[in-house]
Amino acid sequence: MQVLGGPPWIESDRYDFTLKAEGNPPPAQMYGPMLQALLEDRFRLRLHRETREAPVFLLSVAKNGARLQAAKEGSCLPACGSIKTDPRGAIDMSGVTITNLSTFLGMRLNRDVIDKTGLPGRFDIHLEVSPSDLSTQFVAGSSVTQPDPPSSVDSAGPSIFTALEQQLGLKLEPAKGPVTVLVIDHIEPPSAN
Repeated sequence: MQVLGGPPWIESDRYDFTLKAEGNPPPAQMYGPMLQALLEDRFRLRLHRETREAPVFLLSVAKNGARLQAAKEGSCLPACGSIKTDPRGAIDMSGVTITNLSTFLGMRLNRDVIDKTGLPGRFDIHLEVSPSDLSTQFVAGSSVTQPDPPSSVDSAGPSIFTALEQQLGLKLEPAKGPVTVLVIDHIEPPSAN
């Protein structure tokens, strides 16, 4: 999600926080409401969401039809939606929805991916791509630098665009579409403890 606005220091200043949560809250709680409360308290952060027109990718069924395997009964126990990547370029997803796939692709392409397939249900997906297409391009406001794959790994392989069409019968096309952005209304440097 894009973050817009704020003073220049938010792009350059870095802070370390040591936090301890009471009990054992789930990650969604820690990286959602708890992190938001911390930012509001320590940085006096106030923001709002807006929908803006921006570059996106549309995920649709390719001309020759989708070639997706429906998730097998029990294939994703204890939880559906698991995604594993291998440094050699393999992606294995168990019991994922097209929404899960779209989110995964968006994180790798640094652009929202909008599902236009109309495909319901859960799928077990195996995809082989160029290893360079597996690194996350953008996380929490900054580019993420991934180490190069080991030299023994063949970096040749189809792009994620080619692999989707050839292996799954899906295609990604650039377009303009609605994107939710966060707009900073107010922020201050944090005070020392």
